Amino acid sequence: MGDFWVVEGIDGAGKSHLLSRLTDSTREAVVLRKDALPTSGSPWADRRLSAMHRLTWGYDHAEPVWHYPARYWLHTLAAWYELFHHVHVAPALSHGYPVVVDGWYFKHQARMALSGDEQLEDLAAQVFSAVPQPDHVIRLSTPAHLAAARRNGNSKPSEHGAFLSGETTMSVRSFTDYQTRTSQALNSLLVAHPAPIHTMDSTSDAEFLLSLLRKKAAT
Repeated sequence: MGDFWVVEGIDGAGKSHLLSRLTDSTREAVVLRKDALPTSGSPWADRRLSAMHRLTWGYDHAEPVWHYPARYWLHTLAAWYELFHHVHVAPALSHGYPVVVDGWYFKHQARMALSGDEQLEDLAAQVFSAVPQPDHVIRLSTPAHLAAARRNGNSKPSEHGAFLSGETTMSVRSFTDYQTRTSQALNSLLVAHPAPIHTMDSTSDAEFLLSLLRKKAAT
């Protein structure tokens, strides 16, 4: 069996960019990005994942989705990751390939931990703990002000904390404040998770990640 790696970080941390560079650098791992999924060989599964992706991440940002129940989003996200793992991750792992994914459920659980709703926080911990878990986590420690600069005004209301405030405040300050809080909650979750955490700063590149994969493969 191969090892399952996930790259975690706040919005704008550089997860997708890093994995796109990794895709160009190696054939030693299966690299998966949720916004650029390969075909699986099952058109039914591909269509279902595409539809779930559109409803979960590709919706019109004018839609006030933050007014929908948080539990709806919790179960929707869990369903996506469960099917995504079944269709794309598990088959590659069974053939002995390491798999690297641009983010798992941790950022979403961190956001729910900021809600102040203890029942939601406990339910999220239960639901997400039932989703397939990674063997390794790459933590991008990109600071919020740098992530804001990378977004360059192309952020979404959810990245400014709309799910907490119920408002569509779109400013550099609202982004950095919310992402800083999310980063702190994310750190707390990852410290408690049993998978090894490998930290990468904003200057690290795909070669650094590739060296981690090779080091693990050699042990």
